[in-house]
This record gives sequence, C-alpha cells and structure tokens, in this order.
Amino acid sequence: MSEMRSKKLSEKEMAELPILRQVSEKEEKYLREIHEYEFFNLEEPGLMNTFTYGNTKKNHTFTFLHGGKYRLPRFIANHIESKSIPIWIRKPDGTGRMEKTRAGNSPRFRMSQLFAA
Repeated sequence: MSEMRSKKLSEKEMAELPILRQVSEKEEKYLREIHEYEFFNLEEPGLMNTFTYGNTKKNHTFTFLHGGKYRLPRFIANHIESKSIPIWIRKPDGTGRMEKTRAGNSPRFRMSQLFAA
C-alpha cells in the first residue's frame, strides 16, 4: 500500500537524504547504515502513519503500516522514534497557584531493529 501512495526510494536515494542535525563524520557513517526495522504505532495501534522527512531541497514522504517491516537508514529510524508527546503535571507552588511542570515524554512510535536468526 505504501508503494501506491508514494514512489519507493532505493537504498541509495534514502542514504542521500539529509541528516537534520550537525554530526561528525564518524557519526554520519554510523547513522547512514541501513538496517531492517519493524514499525509500531504506539499512539494509535493498528493504524498507518505518513510523514515527510528531509529539507526543502531533498525530502520524501514515508508511509508506515503498524507491524510492517522496512529497510531504513538509522537516522530516519531515530527521527521517527524521537517523536513524542510531553507529559505535564500540575502541582501547587505554595502561593495558592498551580505550577505546570514537564514530567516526561510519551513515545508515539517505535522502530524495533530486526536481527537475522
């Protein structure tokens, strides 16, 4: 189904997508390694997710199905896993007002790396 919605990128084209943060040469080599991952939608299990990755010159729209297996570079898998929703708590601040503080993050997606058996 993902092939119907957008053209499928080759591994070479995926590796040419930009890394969206500044990294060293050694780290870039590590992040561009391609592995097989299984996608899990933790926010809405069972549903697919579509998102665009890249910058204005080079970008691509990816569509992932819950439980689907995909070959991706590490930097794209890390980007997907970094998406989360902040968890806020409110507690009294001692003056009668409620203080809003960030308690953590709730992950939206998980990319589990698959290993050969």
